[in-house]
Amino acid sequence: MRAIILALGFGFVVSTLAQHCVIEVSQDSVNRLVDPNQSGLPCDILWSNLLLHFQNTRKNLTTCEQSELTAHPSEPSFSDCQQKLENVKLDAEADERAYTGEMQKKIQLNEWDAIKYKGESNTLRNQITRISDELKSIYRSLILLNVQAGASKQALKYYHRYLEGQAPGRLLNAIVESLYRVPEHANERFEYLLDFARKLAGNSLRVSLYKLINAELQKHPEQRDSYLAMITALDLGKVAFVGQNPEARQLYQELFEPALKRLRNSVPAGNYDEVVSFATTYPDHFEQIENRISTLDTDVWNRADFNRFVTYPNRLPLAKQRLEAFRMILMQINQRNKHNFEDRLVKVAKELDECEAFVKGGKNERPDLEKLVTVKRLFATRDTNRDYEHYLRESKKAIE
Repeated sequence: MRAIILALGFGFVVSTLAQHCVIEVSQDSVNRLVDPNQSGLPCDILWSNLLLHFQNTRKNLTTCEQSELTAHPSEPSFSDCQQKLENVKLDAEADERAYTGEMQKKIQLNEWDAIKYKGESNTLRNQITRISDELKSIYRSLILLNVQAGASKQALKYYHRYLEGQAPGRLLNAIVESLYRVPEHANERFEYLLDFARKLAGNSLRVSLYKLINAELQKHPEQRDSYLAMITALDLGKVAFVGQNPEARQLYQELFEPALKRLRNSVPAGNYDEVVSFATTYPDHFEQIENRISTLDTDVWNRADFNRFVTYPNRLPLAKQRLEAFRMILMQINQRNKHNFEDRLVKVAKELDECEAFVKGGKNERPDLEKLVTVKRLFATRDTNRDYEHYLRESKKAIE
């Protein structure tokens, strides 16, 4: 068996000695290390192959180690972790600064927008308030003008727009005061005011307005002593006796009693103009008190100028008003003149004959004709043998 003598230099160990170590290796051993199938090769070739094989093996091991380290990195050290943590922290802080800066810019822009919007909103709000105030002022003027013009429905429309569901406050005072600023046509404007009051909703509100009206009425004798005071009292009466309102009832009495007394006193005195105007202008109101006007107190009845008083019914504008006045006069004769009624019945028959011509010459309405028959029957109350026709004949004899 041939042997290969290896001379290895251990310079990296005993470089200073520069000695050689001689190892004797058999040819078969070298052949097995290289390639068992390659036999019979000279020793120098085997050695060269062994060196080449060693180099390739070393290279392969180095590549494998590097691949393993790449696929399975080693556990990081504390310093590595600390560094990575610092890097992450720095990155987070940088992101935070960038985000905070961006948000601050947006907040600043929003604040600027908010300030701008607030300013625009305040300007718009002030404009709306100014327009609303101007509109309310216009509505207020329209209320006053329409009340003064007698356009109560229009006035009421603007009245509700002005208030918008709120309490009227001093608006009612302003309405009443505006009617007395100009003295011309004061009575006419006063009637317009009463018409507006009738259309107001709510009893308490109407009572409040009538209080203001009465206060002004007492300052103006030409209205206080006219039938306008009675109109006011009768209108107030429609709400004063609804519910418990003693103050309103007291106001009604304070208005009604003096107004009625003035109207009643004017009839026996022969001053019919006021009553006739009342009956002509406000027939429905007149109907409520017509019997109280034509009914005299006993002492007034006894001393009244009957010749003048008996002409009162035919001064009234409507047939039904005249017939009702004649009915009341005949009832008073029958009650108060039980023994001296004939002369008065003759005078009434004469006037009733004139009334009959008025009734039949007018619309000739059935209720009036029936009322005329009823009134004529009253002539026979004291003496059933003497009816209307008897007294009418007597009246004509007196003329002859």
